[in-house]
Amino acid sequence: MYKLGDEKGEILEKEIAKMDAPPKNALELGTFLGYSALRTARRLAPGGMLHCIEFNPDHAQVASQVIKYAGLADRVQIIVGDSSKVLLQVGKSIGPVDYVLLDHRKNLYLPDLQTMEKLGLIVKGTLVVADNVIYPGTPEYLEYVGTKSWDTKLVAAKFEYDLWWKEGWSPKADALSFSRKLM
Repeated sequence: MYKLGDEKGEILEKEIAKMDAPPKNALELGTFLGYSALRTARRLAPGGMLHCIEFNPDHAQVASQVIKYAGLADRVQIIVGDSSKVLLQVGKSIGPVDYVLLDHRKNLYLPDLQTMEKLGLIVKGTLVVADNVIYPGTPEYLEYVGTKSWDTKLVAAKFEYDLWWKEGWSPKADALSFSRKLM
């Protein structure tokens, strides 16, 4: 199953717990089957909301059921569509967010981040987390969040797609990036 993975899930929750306050308004791009949404939603502030954008309607349906089963349906909204288009459509209604998780198409990390900035979704203090920044990699995104407008750190973790049944397989090195908007 493609998911954030146990190791990265634990890292994600620990970093969310280190925030000055739990997120009240959060956004996730790339929900797949809802694993990271569950890990994020249970860390939201009371009354908080996680808005998830998932391109594949079948994945969104499964994620909705997983979230409902976990008892978190009142804290998670799943929006189906292409992130680049959906952000333009619903960005204003979502409003500024405290927290963003990027785990969708890697070539969209930077353009979607810049769109969120232009729409006012990302403001000073927003924490943006991006998965798979080393493998398969997002060099343009990392260069952008490496500028003086961001405080970025990488937390090493293994690439989460398990192929343990393949002889000679070993997990590839990867990382999550945690970037706080400074200005």
